[in-house]
Amino acid sequence: MIIAVLEGPVIIPSPSWVSYLPQAKILKKEVLSISLSRDDDYKLTPKKLSDTIAQTYSKQRILILNNPNNPTGAEYSKEELEDIAEVCRKNNVIVISDEIYARTSFDFEKFSSMAKIYPEKTIVTGGLSKDRSAGGYRMGVGIFPNNKELIEDILKIAGSTYSCVAAPIQYAAIVAYSQDPEIEKYIYNCAQIHSTIGRITSLRLNKIAGVNATIPKGAFYLLVDFNAYSDKLKEIGFNSCAEFCEHMVGVEHTALLPGNSLLLPEDDFSVRLSYVDYDGDEVLKAWQRNQPHTDQEKEEFVEKNCPLVSQGIKNIERYFAQVSEGKMPVHA
Repeated sequence: MIIAVLEGPVIIPSPSWVSYLPQAKILKKEVLSISLSRDDDYKLTPKKLSDTIAQTYSKQRILILNNPNNPTGAEYSKEELEDIAEVCRKNNVIVISDEIYARTSFDFEKFSSMAKIYPEKTIVTGGLSKDRSAGGYRMGVGIFPNNKELIEDILKIAGSTYSCVAAPIQYAAIVAYSQDPEIEKYIYNCAQIHSTIGRITSLRLNKIAGVNATIPKGAFYLLVDFNAYSDKLKEIGFNSCAEFCEHMVGVEHTALLPGNSLLLPEDDFSVRLSYVDYDGDEVLKAWQRNQPHTDQEKEEFVEKNCPLVSQGIKNIERYFAQVSEGKMPVHA
């Protein structure tokens, strides 16, 4: 709805969450994708933003910035956002700052919102579902700058589209956003659990020869780069990341989201890995009983309480051991 009422091309940093591009295309918007680099931790840089803006002739542009990021787990510092905001001010860029994973930041005290830095033209979007573990409660939240016309236009579309949020979800939201101490403690514990599992997962993946995984700072995803095996994968018959991911599911029963879904080229063998394949209630209880502190304790916590995550990493390692020998992987 926000993209619909705003004028100008939509700038989407890539790799990207899967829905931004289809939403812009449905609205027949011009889309400019900015390819991000592993050298920059897959974060948007002021230079890349400036270079992309120079390709447009519109009076206004729309930048979608996801922080913390899905699929990489990256998080922008205050200084990084200030540098991006400076470019936005000079070039009349409205920022849609998708901060639905803000409270899953592993160090929320240091989290910075673009709305605090660039309040005049930042729209913060979020929702009830992620940090409160309420996946079925699809209530979106928008925090808008003081722009009466923009807010009225959004309300017109909302009123004509869904009228109102379902009553049970409204009641749930009143409680969820009440800053109840019990809920706040729950959110904090979940973020710490995500931090532990995410960093152990990243560490283990990066120990596999030729594999590069991001080190997440928030959310519960990381980006895994298998491009060191690109030639080998093509030699054994995979022409796209999607074909490889489909085969991985069949052979190792391990699901990865292919890069082409993340606004990456089809032959870029990078994937999104979600590391929350475990019983959340049991993991939370185990954390509360005996919170791990040392690196060894954290390793043991993940191995004991997240067996499917650990097994998935072992499956990936076994799969690429066969790829490295030029073999089509088979299930062991």
